[in-house]
Amino acid sequence: MNLTDIGWTSFFEEQFLIWKRSGLFPGRVVNSSGYIYQIESELGSFSSKVSGNFKYFVTSQSDYPVVGDWVLLRDAGDLFIIEKVLERKSFFSRSAAGKRSDEQVIVSNIDIMFIVAALDGGRNFTQGGLERYITMVHDGGALPVILLNKCDLCSKDKVEDFVNTAQIVARDIEVIPVSALTGESIDKLRKLLKEGITAAFTGPSGVGKSALINSLVGSTVQKTGEVRSDDKRGRHTTTHKELFFLPDGAMIIDTPGLRELVPYGDVSSLDMTFSEISKAAFNCRFKNCSHRDEPGCAVLRLVEEGEIAYERYSNYMAMKKEIIENERRKSEKWHLEQKAKDKALSKIVKNYYKEHKQ
Repeated sequence: MNLTDIGWTSFFEEQFLIWKRSGLFPGRVVNSSGYIYQIESELGSFSSKVSGNFKYFVTSQSDYPVVGDWVLLRDAGDLFIIEKVLERKSFFSRSAAGKRSDEQVIVSNIDIMFIVAALDGGRNFTQGGLERYITMVHDGGALPVILLNKCDLCSKDKVEDFVNTAQIVARDIEVIPVSALTGESIDKLRKLLKEGITAAFTGPSGVGKSALINSLVGSTVQKTGEVRSDDKRGRHTTTHKELFFLPDGAMIIDTPGLRELVPYGDVSSLDMTFSEISKAAFNCRFKNCSHRDEPGCAVLRLVEEGEIAYERYSNYMAMKKEIIENERRKSEKWHLEQKAKDKALSKIVKNYYKEHKQ
């Protein structure tokens, strides 16, 4: 398989130039199970694992390969070994679940991220959920597109209402009502999935991500499952990430449903999602206005006047608090790690002098 057929571009070629005479060769991660990675390359498809050197030099879990990554490998005879992950041109990540400050990279090197919601009722379509997904996509640099799946379950007028509601949140992001069951708008998605493009699907369990992928591939490559009748949430039929190749030369990645949606990035990604709030903030009296109770706050004035919906403002403030708190934890973690390194270095120096005095 030619590298360009699986997403290789000048962005990765430039990084590879200094490694061309190293004996390493590039491949793309298309699946992973634990720390075993399935690779596609010019040498074919094979399994691999990271080297001991790789494990020694990584500083966080986010440095390990994920589906979509381009890696450099060496042939170890009975096994192919990953020595390096090339810089990612884009990614989709979140803050690790719980109170940790680690980044969990879910997929990488994607051009389009399809954010899937479902129109079958329950909690699979909420403005707050869309806002969080959009912010996470903005943070990673891919193009967000919102898919409203299962539109066959609603009347045409009801679908239009859903689209209008989603557009309030989406702003300039494209919103497409689709149906994996009837095939509505599947051809429209195919037009977005041009040769060489990598797209991924994200959204809650039960919204039909796997069914959409089966429709695009043209065969059953992913299991689909039932949804609960009370809240329309589904079981995790997709339990891992996997990259599939479409007949027209595009690639798509399915991902498991996410329960906790806390962006890992900084407030700038939030400002892209809530552009009306970030624009209003330029007119606040104080530069460091928190938009809570300061006099002359342009954001609060527009909320009071109804120009900014209170729900939007409330969601913005909640997410901003989470991001700032996570930044604080990241900073504390860095200082603790630095302190531990300094302590270890000090111990080495003391032992050195102790040995040389004897």
